[in-house]
Formats: sequence, structure tokens, C-alpha cells
Amino acid sequence: MKWFGITHFCMGYVLLTMLWIISPKQACAIAALRDSLIDVLHYAFHLQLDSASDEIKGEAQIRFVVRKANIASCRFDFDIANAVDSTGMQVDKIIYHHQSIAYTSGKAYIELHFPHPLPLLDTEEVIIRYHGRPSDGLIIGKNLFGDRTYFGDNWPTRAHDWLPVVDHPSDKATVDFFVQAPCYDQVIANGKLIERTNLLNGYTLTHWQESYPIPTKVMVIGVAPFAVQYLAEVNHVPVESWVYPQNKSEGFTDFGVAPAIIAYFDSLLGTFPYEKLANVQSTTRYGGMENASCIFYDEHIITGKQQNTLILAHEIGHQWFGDCVTETDWPHIWLSEGFATFMSEVFAEHAFGRDSLLHILTHDRRLILHYDSLHHTPVINYQAQKPEQLLNPDSYQKGAYVLQMLKDLIGDSLFWKGMRNYVQHYRHQNASTEDFIHIMEQVSHRSLDTFFHQWLYRPENPLIQWNWQYDVRQQKIVLFMQQLQNGEAFHLPLEIQVRDTTGQMHKYSVYLQQKQQTIALPCPFRPVKLLLDPEGKILMQQIVQTPDVKNEQ
Repeated sequence: MKWFGITHFCMGYVLLTMLWIISPKQACAIAALRDSLIDVLHYAFHLQLDSASDEIKGEAQIRFVVRKANIASCRFDFDIANAVDSTGMQVDKIIYHHQSIAYTSGKAYIELHFPHPLPLLDTEEVIIRYHGRPSDGLIIGKNLFGDRTYFGDNWPTRAHDWLPVVDHPSDKATVDFFVQAPCYDQVIANGKLIERTNLLNGYTLTHWQESYPIPTKVMVIGVAPFAVQYLAEVNHVPVESWVYPQNKSEGFTDFGVAPAIIAYFDSLLGTFPYEKLANVQSTTRYGGMENASCIFYDEHIITGKQQNTLILAHEIGHQWFGDCVTETDWPHIWLSEGFATFMSEVFAEHAFGRDSLLHILTHDRRLILHYDSLHHTPVINYQAQKPEQLLNPDSYQKGAYVLQMLKDLIGDSLFWKGMRNYVQHYRHQNASTEDFIHIMEQVSHRSLDTFFHQWLYRPENPLIQWNWQYDVRQQKIVLFMQQLQNGEAFHLPLEIQVRDTTGQMHKYSVYLQQKQQTIALPCPFRPVKLLLDPEGKILMQQIVQTPDVKNEQ
């Protein structure tokens, strides 16, 4: 999750939400999923950090499979130095089969030229040696206590500002980080700690190894003075808190809820997908960033009051959705952000009660409807120019609302069976919205085309104008329903609550599927009040007209 902006409260806990305003007139299509000539299998990054300079030295060993027969060259995304501000990377040498090879470069890429064509499905390895001062991606500076720090901050495509990579979520790879850093710092990164060795030059070599393929957007290191707390393991997965020593008490308190969140999500989705989970205080530009197995949180949200529990739930939810199962391309980002938002809502209901969830949904419904009234874009949006423009209530809150409505539609048991099947089937792979729909149709044994089409691929939301009459003689309530939104009718299963003169509530279910619809409900008592969708289960607006009583003597 990339947490920004609007704040609302739930049971005393802060849930930050974000509203990114971008005019649809400004948007152009994001480039389609690229047909890369290679598929990277593994990166090994050897990095040397200088305590007195922002320049880094790096060596990247990259193992890949050839995806097209007889290629003579291939590209990696890489930020090449420019003369304007002296930032960017400079390539020192590229080695292939122990020999230097030629390359060409542009502003944001290097193209390697091989001495002979590479056959289809061949596995190859290259070594790229480089140095430079990162313009972005690896943030080098001072934390709030004045200590020098280094934090990877790659989302969405900023890994290539300091690492030569295929910088797209569709190309996942395993990774090793070998980091030489000043001995008074500690290094956190993805995966499992393999080695920490004090060197003779006042530096320490730290080796982290991530054995599961992850996208480059969550492939990071963090280097700073840290206090580290080792919490209870969850199903043999170590859970750790990494915070600045100056506020370790507050940090350990805030991050101490992590094992409970992981345990609950394990029970719903299956085992945690990585070797460990470290929650890390950092200088990330986002309030929270879901780096695989080492989540980074903005340093300023640490308070010791556990106000960030739902942020932790969101980022931990990302470990399954976005990190382990990664969207095939940016327009499907709701599979990451919407799912993580939904998991934070699930934990809110589990930890704080149903009223907590209803409070969140009420807030989110208003946010979504307001945003969509201004922008008229669907959740699956192929018109955005940049991935950052997809960080909006459609991807986050509306995506989560769609999952809430799906759960209500097919029932809790089938829904969670589908979620587990989805995670299991695409574990450590990529998936599209169509892949998710297919899994849910399999478990529910029903077509869900209409449901997903109307909620994910249409820019409108339902606008229902309705009123009612009570027919005393025939003892029935007559509902007059009209859908006022543009386009075709939504198919909506709706709950109606009817209150009688004693104050007792009676429940009815109706199904809308036409732009205008009249529905009769048998009712042997005089109704006093009707509520349509009283718990806000459906993402819609209502216009309620004054009811009438017919044939009353």
C-alpha cells in the first residue's frame, strides 16, 4: 500500500486512506504489458555503501531465460547518469562468459550486445558492474534523529534508479543482497539472513537471500542504526520489529500486533508466503510500503499508541496480494491495493467488531461515490498514463468494496475457499483479474460475468430513486424503483428492512435488474418505515421519496 492523505478513525485506530486527483482528460494509456525477450530468474546484488558519500558501487549478477529464439541483444531498465545534476548510474563493465561485452544505453536503459545469438529457452548469466549516485529508488539521507540512512523505495518503477533490472511487475525473480555498510548500521532486506560478517575496514557485510520470486517494486534494502525485537513466530515464520533505537519502546509497541494479524490471515488464506516478516521504521515516501518480507513504514507514524494497526493489516495483507500473487500489469492493480484494503477491513471486523467495519464502509462509500462523480473511470483502467495515477479510491476502496459485495453474493464459505484457491494456484506467480474471476466462478459454480463487469469495468455506480406505498386492502408493500445512472441497469440483490408500529424490524430481499421496476412485498402489518440496504452492503446512492398509503379507510 502507498498510504497518503485523508485520515479517518475506527475504534481509536487510524486508517489512512488516499485520494489521488487526476483528470481523465490528462490520462493516456499505460504501455501494454511488454513482450520481453528475456525472463529474469535471479538477481544477486553486491552493493558497497559509503558513509561519507551518496555514491554507491554495485555489481549485479543476473540469470535469465531467453524467451525468443536467436536474440542478439537484450535490455535492462537502468538509470544512466546525466550531466545535469550528476545523478544516475555509470556502467563500468559488463561481463558475459568471463568476457567483456559491448552495450549501448539510453536515459533509462542499457542494451547488452552478445557475441553470438542466444537460442530459445537458453539460461544465461551476465554481470553488470557500476557506480553512481542514485537519483531515486535508493533514498540516502538522514532520519528524524539525524542518523544517516539508506532505504530502497522502488514503487512503482524506481528500482532501476539504482539496480539494473526488468522493472515491471510481470517479471518476478529471486534475489540475494550482499551489502557492505558501516559497522554501526544494521541491514534489513528481503528473505532470510544468511551472513553478517565484520570486515577489517570498519564495515560489515550482510547477506540476505529471498528464495521466492518477487517483483522489483518490493525488492529492497534498509540500512540504519536499528533496535531489533524478535516476536513470537507464527507457524514457524519469524516476526521481527526494526525501529530506530531512540524510540524503540514506541516502535516495539506499535509493531507488536503483527503476530496476531499474521495468524488471522494464515487462517483465512494459508501460510505466510515468505521466510520472515520484518516491520521496519524507515524514511519511505509512503506511510507504508509492502516490500516482500520487510515492510517499510514512515518514521513519523510511530507513536506507541497502536494507532497504526489497520495500516499494518493492510501491508501484511499485501504479502499475499501484490507480493506473492502479483498483478500481471498495472491496470489490474486492484488485485494488490483493493485486496490489501479488504484484508485490513476483515481484520478490523475481527479485532474491533462489526460496527468498526460498518464505520469504515460508510466512510469509503462516500469517498468512492464522490471520486467517481468527478472522474468517471472504472476500476480496471487502461487509460491512465502512469501507475501512480491508479493510486485512487477506485483501486483501493472500491476494489475492497467489490470483494465485500462478492462475499455477500456467494457466501462467506465459498468466498474464502475461492480466496485460498486463488492464492494457492498463483502462489509466487502473476495473475490477472480474469484469473481471479475464473477461480471464483469455479468455487461458486455460477457465472459472475455480470457482477464483475458492472463493478470493475463500468465507470458508473448505481443511483436508485425509490418510494413505496402500503396497500391496506391487499396487505402488501408496493415498491417503485428506478435506476437513474447512465448506461444499462445494474443487477442488485438488495435487503429491505421494514419497521412495524411496535418497533420490530422485518427483513425482505429483492433483486433489481431493470432500469424501472415495481415490486410487491406481502406485509400483513402496517409499515412505519422502510430502509433500503440498511447496512450499506451495495455501493450505490439513494434518492428516497415520500411514501403513500393506498386504500386506507
